[in-house]
Amino acid sequence: MSGLKYFERYLFVNELIEKERTGNPPTLAAKLDVSERTIYRIIDDLRLYYDGDIDIQYVNEKKSYVFIKKYI
Repeated sequence: MSGLKYFERYLFVNELIEKERTGNPPTLAAKLDVSERTIYRIIDDLRLYYDGDIDIQYVNEKKSYVFIKKYI
């Protein structure tokens, strides 16, 4: 699989998190046609990208991953 495909997935997941419309991990995995483990890997990579300034957490009430800004 090309690097562009991976990059597009990251952008898509990032956009869904911004809109708070990811769904739960199995649902998101189905949307992207990847494994649930791949979803966790993408989320972990996005956390690293934001370098601790913004956290990504799953909020059960919203049934979505969301960005949580950290104020230091």
